[in-house]
Amino acid sequence: MAAVIELSAVSKIFHQGRPNECQALREISLTLECRGVTVFKGPSGSGKTTLLTLIGALARPTSGRITLDGRLISNLPERFLTEVRRHTFGFVFQQFNLIRGLTALDNVMLPAYPLGRPHEELVSAAQVLLERFGLAEKAASQVEWLSGGEAQRTALARALINSPTMIIADEPTAHLDSARSREVLALLAELAAQDQAVFISSHDPLVFEAIPVNRVIELQDGRVVADSSC
Repeated sequence: MAAVIELSAVSKIFHQGRPNECQALREISLTLECRGVTVFKGPSGSGKTTLLTLIGALARPTSGRITLDGRLISNLPERFLTEVRRHTFGFVFQQFNLIRGLTALDNVMLPAYPLGRPHEELVSAAQVLLERFGLAEKAASQVEWLSGGEAQRTALARALINSPTMIIADEPTAHLDSARSREVLALLAELAAQDQAVFISSHDPLVFEAIPVNRVIELQDGRVVADSSC
């Protein structure tokens, strides 16, 4: 049975009580069955990236509740929340967040170090992922030498190193040309076909043309304005 994430009246306010206070999300309630591809769409500033960070337990809501399979996670102490992230989510960030000065192989292995896997096993797993994404020859290359498409694929390999059940991809095509975008989207679609849930934030029409999308949730000004299954 697929995991279920439930958001109940979730709001997120940045700089609360200050002159630059910003309400990014407003009373959002959603039930997300974690299967297939779900796309969060909306213009810049609509709140879709903030919503993804809450779904992935990278941030806490200002108010409201978030549960994962009935377990309340929005108020867990950070040490427990870290464990939830490591074992449940794989993240592909808009800016890649690869560590300069390290090789592609080292970057892919980084999220797995806290789990204490034997080093040889970890190296082997990372090499398999790099080969899967056509990057075997780039394993020893420092990430600052990679092209945009190679960096994005390295970030995707890194997201999979801990065998997460869900992939969270924030604007995965934002810095890629059309050909590379289709390549990355095809990889995400492949993951979804293998029973990994994929959550994408995007306003790129190519996302809807290139992969089968199960659900589209549209945001505007921090609110859900449309929700449809495809």
